[in-house]
Amino acid sequence: MTYKTLEIYYDVDRIPGISDRSDWSGEALAFRNRAMEHVEAALERAGAGEWVGAEIGAGEVNFGFEVEDFDQAEAVIRAAVAGTEFEGFREIERHEMTEEEMAAAAEAAENFKMPLRMKLALVFAVPLALVILLFKLLTLPLRLLARRG
Repeated sequence: MTYKTLEIYYDVDRIPGISDRSDWSGEALAFRNRAMEHVEAALERAGAGEWVGAEIGAGEVNFGFEVEDFDQAEAVIRAAVAGTEFEGFREIERHEMTEEEMAAAAEAAENFKMPLRMKLALVFAVPLALVILLFKLLTLPLRLLARRG
């Protein structure tokens, strides 16, 4: 058995109708999400794919789908975006991993040695962030009342 994915890439500087073309552009992110939902709906209707992830940065936005048949899923995608604001993608990449490659990747991730400094940062930073968030949530009503008065 193999695991197949298709990833669709857009260059931020070629997305129509947006003015913020920075790496973390909110407009590019909104475009990516709309494109992703549009393509996902078409793939689901055709029974040709399921969403697996999305990214933004380095001047591009992308999202991917797990598929069984590359050709069928790509045809569905191309038909779904034709004539829409989403048709200007840069490329569709095909990725395929065998069970053995997936097992090797899982083993490599399991054997990853995290530096002690990183472990300590996680041990202390995460609980501290949660405490700060809880404090902000608990004091929100007081802060809102103070703004009114």
